[in-house]
Amino acid sequence: MSLRYKALALVVVLVTAVTGGLLLFVKSRVEEKTEADIADEIAVDGLRLKERLQSAADIARAALRSALNYGQFREFESYPEGIQANYVPIAANWVTQSRADFSVAALDSLKAEEHRAKALHKGKEWWIVASGTGDAAAPPIMRFATSASVNALLGRTIGEVRTIVEVIPVDQSLFLAVSLPFFEDSTSFQRFCTIEDRLATLGSAERAAEQAKLRAEFPVYGVAITLTELSDGWARRNRLRKPAVDVAAHGTDDEARHRNEIFQVLYDGNRVTATSLPDVRPALEALGSARAGANERFRALLEVGGRRETYVGLALGFDDQPFSWNRPGFLTIKSLDPELAPLRSLVLEVTGVAALFAALGALAAYGASWLVIRRLRTLQVATEKVRAGNFLVTVPVDSRDEVGTLAVAFNNMIKGLQALGLYTDSVLARSVLDNPELLGNKAARHEGTVLFTDIRNFTGITETMDASELTTQLNEYFSAIGEHVKKEGGYLDKFIGDAVMAFWGAPFLATPDHAARACRAAMQCTRAAAELRRQWKEQGRPLFFQRIGVATGEVVVGNIGSATKKNFTVIGDSVNLANRLEGASKIYGTEILLDDRTVELAGSAILVREVDEILVRGKQKPVRVFELMGLAAETSTRALRLIEIYGQALKWYRAGDYAGAKTALAGLRKSDPEDGPSKWLSERCDEVLSGKAAPLPMQITKSYGPAKE
Repeated sequence: MSLRYKALALVVVLVTAVTGGLLLFVKSRVEEKTEADIADEIAVDGLRLKERLQSAADIARAALRSALNYGQFREFESYPEGIQANYVPIAANWVTQSRADFSVAALDSLKAEEHRAKALHKGKEWWIVASGTGDAAAPPIMRFATSASVNALLGRTIGEVRTIVEVIPVDQSLFLAVSLPFFEDSTSFQRFCTIEDRLATLGSAERAAEQAKLRAEFPVYGVAITLTELSDGWARRNRLRKPAVDVAAHGTDDEARHRNEIFQVLYDGNRVTATSLPDVRPALEALGSARAGANERFRALLEVGGRRETYVGLALGFDDQPFSWNRPGFLTIKSLDPELAPLRSLVLEVTGVAALFAALGALAAYGASWLVIRRLRTLQVATEKVRAGNFLVTVPVDSRDEVGTLAVAFNNMIKGLQALGLYTDSVLARSVLDNPELLGNKAARHEGTVLFTDIRNFTGITETMDASELTTQLNEYFSAIGEHVKKEGGYLDKFIGDAVMAFWGAPFLATPDHAARACRAAMQCTRAAAELRRQWKEQGRPLFFQRIGVATGEVVVGNIGSATKKNFTVIGDSVNLANRLEGASKIYGTEILLDDRTVELAGSAILVREVDEILVRGKQKPVRVFELMGLAAETSTRALRLIEIYGQALKWYRAGDYAGAKTALAGLRKSDPEDGPSKWLSERCDEVLSGKAAPLPMQITKSYGPAKE
């Protein structure tokens, strides 16, 4: 990634991180405070609901006490119809006075039977003899008569001899039930009321003793129960909060009120029995979220009024006992989203401002970094040129800051590399840059191609030239050779007097075409030398004729030398063979000789003719040697003719037909008298025919080093 983009990203990240961190912190704190406020609000709402329930219970309790204390209650025997004529109107009156929905009157079974009661429902110990509807056959009473919760309430009221107020489930609904025991006469009931009021001030042990005494002295004659259904209608009627709303902020008045309302959900286990929500589905979702929570307070994502919002809720029980899912209870919930709407609006505004500042900061950072990068780009381009081997590049120094100081240091480094480049091949410098491990002492074996060149009769030439002129002309020759070696990706290993050694292969060349490259370089070197000779001839200067040997094989590549002076070079049989091939060119009168491995790898890229087989010192098998006639793309008629005729003559020579070989060469020598191999093979046939030489491979015993005349 470019530096300017990094600077751009850094500014954006910093602004985003700081702004985002602050926003998250403020948002978290405000959300916590808002949720806590809503939790307090719905808790108060829950307490108010309990107060409404307690108020309804107090009204029912007072109504029952008043009715049961009425003197008419003792006169049931005077009614011709019996006990129903006394209890039915009283039970109906309970509903009116207590503002309840239903009432139930139950009598001791023996008393009820004694007074010829007509039971609505007969239990083992208690008969239900009247309902608050005033109609003994009214269907609603049957669900109370057979309800396990109603019968349990009857038993508890009689057993504990006290008024019981609790919410009980009946079928699919919850009912606020108020249950009072009554006695055979009003005097006993009045005393019960006095004692019960006093029991509230006693401890549990004293209360139990008083209740036992009361139960023994005044047996319970019956039980009166009022039941108020906690239905959807009751929940809606008892909505406890109607806050003022901002219509402009929240839409229509109905919509705003709906979103700011506190809702109640009454439940029994997993069943919703009543709710003030628009429908039961969000009530069930709220109940599920509440039951999944770890405590009474919970959050739920609900869709109410077409909006899906986060609600904060509280689960409460109807009585004063600790909250439990095993008893009926209710939820009170309120949406959190409307309370957080101003905060979210503020977050969006702050985010927009932060984005604007981030964009401005990013543009400023981008511009500043671009100014620096433009100057650094010059250094980068120059560095890439140095890596490619160009040690002549420099960069302008246009400031005194750190970048200017870096430019000065770079130019000083280039001067040092230029001085070093006079003594070290740039290919080696580039290879070291790419592979720093080359500076170590570790060597490696690679297959590569080695080229040796030498100047014919150089010793004689040096005796006729001034030292300065000789050095100038030799440098021109070496420059031409070195240019073509580098052009083909070769490593100019060393100059040995008038000789040149070059190498193609790893680690300097990553491609496998090292043999073909070396052959192309050899051809270009011969052409460059020919052009120099043309120029020197016009200038009256001595002419340099060269011989080249090229061999391919496994070599050892590495740093070789002493602790204080090293040379990165190659050694091995292929190096010696290339040197000997260069020397053998003198025997065969050729300019470029190749070994068979070079010919094999170069393949169709070159045009060659096999010259002979030679025995090189250190090798047991003869080495086939070839003359490089040209490149495949530059085929000439002369080269093809020399290859064909010389190849046939060499075949006859190896078959022992020396006369036939000599005859084949006669025409070739006549048409091309300067062809060195033809002259050598013809003279070789004469020597064999005259007995002066045996038809054995030529032995090349020249030691390592440049060949001399």
